[in-house]
Amino acid sequence: MGPSVLCPALVGRENESAVLHAHLDAAGHGHGGVVLLVGEAGAGKTRLARATVDAARADGLRLLAGRAVPGPSPTPYRPLTEAFLAAFRSAPPPTARELHGFGRQVARLVPPWSGAPAGAEDSPVVMGEAVVRLLRPDGPCVILLEDLHWADAETVAVLDHLADALADEAVLVLGTTRPGGAVDEILERLPGRDRSSVLAVGPLDEAGVDRMLAACLATPGPPPEVRAFLRRHAEGVPLLVEELLAGLVAAGELRFADAGWVSAGELTPRVPASLRESVARRLADLDPVARRVVAAAAMLGRRFDWELVPGIAEVDGRAVVEGLRAAVGRQLVAVDGDGFAFRHALTREAVLDDLLPPERRALAQRAWPTVERAHPGLPGTACELASELAEAAGAPVEAAARLVTSARRALDDGAVASAEVTARRARRLARGGAAVTVDVDELAVDVLVAAGKPREALALGPDLAARLPGDPDRRAALLLTLARAALAAGEVDEAARLVDEARQEEHAPLLARLDAVAAHVALEQGRQDDAAALAHRAVAAAVDAAQPAVECEALEVLGRVQREFRSGRAARWLARAADVAERAGLATWHLRAQQELALITWKADDLRATRALAARYGALTTVAVMDLSLADLALGDFDRENALEAARSCAEASRRYGLATGPVAHLWLANAHALVGDDVAMEAAVADALAPDPSDPRILGDLYGRVLVTRAFAVDDLDALRGLLDTMMTHVRRADPGRSVFPGRALWALVHTAEDDDLGVDARAEFAEVADQVGLDVFRCAHLAAEAVARGRAGAPAEAAALMERARPAGRTFDGGLGLLQWVQLLVARAAIRDGWGDPVTWLRESEAFFAAVGLERTARRCRLLMGEAGAPVPRRGRGASAVPEPLRALGVTSRETDVLGLVALGLSTPEIGARLHLSPRTVERHLGNLFARTGVHDRGALGEVARRHGVQGG
Repeated sequence: MGPSVLCPALVGRENESAVLHAHLDAAGHGHGGVVLLVGEAGAGKTRLARATVDAARADGLRLLAGRAVPGPSPTPYRPLTEAFLAAFRSAPPPTARELHGFGRQVARLVPPWSGAPAGAEDSPVVMGEAVVRLLRPDGPCVILLEDLHWADAETVAVLDHLADALADEAVLVLGTTRPGGAVDEILERLPGRDRSSVLAVGPLDEAGVDRMLAACLATPGPPPEVRAFLRRHAEGVPLLVEELLAGLVAAGELRFADAGWVSAGELTPRVPASLRESVARRLADLDPVARRVVAAAAMLGRRFDWELVPGIAEVDGRAVVEGLRAAVGRQLVAVDGDGFAFRHALTREAVLDDLLPPERRALAQRAWPTVERAHPGLPGTACELASELAEAAGAPVEAAARLVTSARRALDDGAVASAEVTARRARRLARGGAAVTVDVDELAVDVLVAAGKPREALALGPDLAARLPGDPDRRAALLLTLARAALAAGEVDEAARLVDEARQEEHAPLLARLDAVAAHVALEQGRQDDAAALAHRAVAAAVDAAQPAVECEALEVLGRVQREFRSGRAARWLARAADVAERAGLATWHLRAQQELALITWKADDLRATRALAARYGALTTVAVMDLSLADLALGDFDRENALEAARSCAEASRRYGLATGPVAHLWLANAHALVGDDVAMEAAVADALAPDPSDPRILGDLYGRVLVTRAFAVDDLDALRGLLDTMMTHVRRADPGRSVFPGRALWALVHTAEDDDLGVDARAEFAEVADQVGLDVFRCAHLAAEAVARGRAGAPAEAAALMERARPAGRTFDGGLGLLQWVQLLVARAAIRDGWGDPVTWLRESEAFFAAVGLERTARRCRLLMGEAGAPVPRRGRGASAVPEPLRALGVTSRETDVLGLVALGLSTPEIGARLHLSPRTVERHLGNLFARTGVHDRGALGEVARRHGVQGG
């Protein structure tokens, strides 16, 4: 076969190698990322990448490798699947806890692991997270992904995610790509994250070409005419150096003799000017049978199944073997394990380009049925290959039919971008085939709706519906899909028209779906009664027809209807939807119902349970939303530690996955810092919250009405409240009312009621309307408190006191609202002392105990000062060692009195208590007298019960 003349060493890439080795070292220490080698075909990207992974292996890093392949409709995630399948084929499915909920994604990466439960969320971001979590236990590794200019859109999106997600992981993704390919968009973004993440691989200079020639021929002194030849014609492209040398060797113009390499004759006039010409020359040197074998193999791809070649080339097996032997000798084909592959993707392309159109069509006409017989059902990439061959065979309609199958598979797998590319190609090929065109357009509607392009779907609808008059069920199903598209596009009237048109078909299997979609339409039109009636009918029909997805859809409408009616029954419908979905294995509907349910009940336990469910399903967006809600809830109760934990988790997930929850997560972080008056941390978090949109009224409203108001209370700057709250309202009135409840509005109404000459009549009226719309108990209580202040200022103390008793937080268990009501109670008490009504001292004692317990020391001090203004004894902290339970603190019990109380519960006598606490008996008796007075009990036994009830223990 002769020498290979392949270059055994990497030449002229010292700078690039140094950068890549630095990335390898960083990955080995837990700081990975994505690095792309960019260069024209044949520039040496692959050999540079291979040298890098060889170094990685030597350093003990694990290697995974995959590549993209050319084709008009690339298979979603193909490079990643190839890499992970090779690495994990013989491994058992993973059981790591952090992979719970990622069964669908890991099964796509490693198909033998199929059978894992589907997740509720499927996207390139989730796939990227599966990649990270699957590799994390195995230590440092490198993923080599080649030819990414041919990659599918989903793989490119995963790469974009990994560029950020791997920053603190021991994984380096090394990719090769030509410019102008699928990854161009992230090529622009990557340098902004790390300038060394995109490395241009350009041509070698003349000295580099000389060094490469010497390495290829394994001699320091190659023939000078060959060196001049390569300098002139290889253009510094390493692949061309090798290919041109291979052409010379194959033609006998360069040969190895006893004395070394010698050339025969003048090379310049006959030297090919490009790789295509070089390949054509080598093909011409083959006999006709061998040429047919090589051409037939090229129809099957760069790596091909040689056993299929005889039928395509119309020769026997022996002729195929001899033809491949000759192709290997001419350095067109290389042995690849137990099979064969063209030496380079460009070599295969050159072979195909060398064929005349009739030759290519004839080969495709034989290859197409051969592939379909060899792969029944056309699994995996065989479907795309069959489509490509059908098109080349002059059967575009048949090609389109196979693309429909391919796109449906991609859509079912959640690879919407690839499905859209494939569907658009199918539409182009299907022209002229009436039946297939209907299938293709129907597919296109489904894909466009899934891709979030409802208006494009609606544009296809009328013509397609007109072509389906003979199939009522199919036509009605299409109309319902279009109705959902119209709802998504905000065209409610068009959705209603489409539902009415679909209803004219009146076919039983679709009645439940019809009513469910019609219920959504009615709800959007504000017809709650009609929506409820339609949804009830849809539920009944769905139950009879065993259509759980439709049942869930209708139950969701019932939940939304009851929520708009501010009825507690909304939770009942949503709980039923969650139960139906769970029993039917409908992950998306199950999580959707649980999320709505948790947001309605607004209880920490429900939010945490939904978060756990979302994590199990791999629904990362929902996990972030639940964290955001848990932070909000904790802030409402001034629970700083839990608020920080949840907000940080949401902020990190938002950054990592590019979620829209990021600004609010940073705002809640700012609020948590404001609780302890940490201005530096608060201001940094506020800057992060405002970074995406400094004029966002949603963020600005809660910044002034919540974060800065929290700071004002924390540092006891109550005089700043009015200005902050008025600024808040300017933003609140610009904001979407559905994006936040803006709890600061309660304080705004109260401040204006307490301070304005007209008793804040307009502010109270505006807030009354808000309280009614929002339907939260905490808002209703705040509204009653504002009315109490107004009555007190108007000279009706009895009415004011009665209203305040209804508004007080004492004994209430508001989830996420108790802190706000304590602020309200503090402000009401201040107004009541000034206006002379109610029992402000009792209220202040309760609030002082609450603020002291949550660490708002200055606010607690303000309560004590106000008690002094009211002429009441000011509670002292005492000098005891015991923490005072909040209910006892509200009664004025000090820390030293709590020490005494705990020892009373142990049954100790007065002298024994004095000896234990180093107090005189008289001082102990004084503390006991205070305890009897504050708790309202009259003997030591009853005091012991008080201690046990509040968890006070003697030491």
